Amino acid sequence: MPLPDFKAPPESPKGVPAEIIVRLGGRTHRVAYEPGETLLDALRRAGLPAPFLCEQGLCGTCMVRLVKGEVALRENHVLNEEDLAQGYRLACQSVPVGSVCEIEINA
Repeated sequence: MPLPDFKAPPESPKGVPAEIIVRLGGRTHRVAYEPGETLLDALRRAGLPAPFLCEQGLCGTCMVRLVKGEVALRENHVLNEEDLAQGYRLACQSVPVGSVCEIEINA
């Protein structure tokens, strides 16, 4: 079943997304975003079943694929250059830096 075509989230005054678009389990969710929090923080606050374990960028359990936008990756001890080129990021260490952020979780 195809996912509905969503428009990009509105931009907040600080140049970060007002919300994050999350594809999870064949559904698309819109999660409010608070500047400075990690993707994992936002997902957990929204009650989404995002996988995580160490929260330090060491294990890769929280790996997501960045579909649109850009994030700053604070720590990364797991993903290699090929993973990064394919859009994979660690939700526990990723902070959106632009007005659009869309991710996919394969949980």
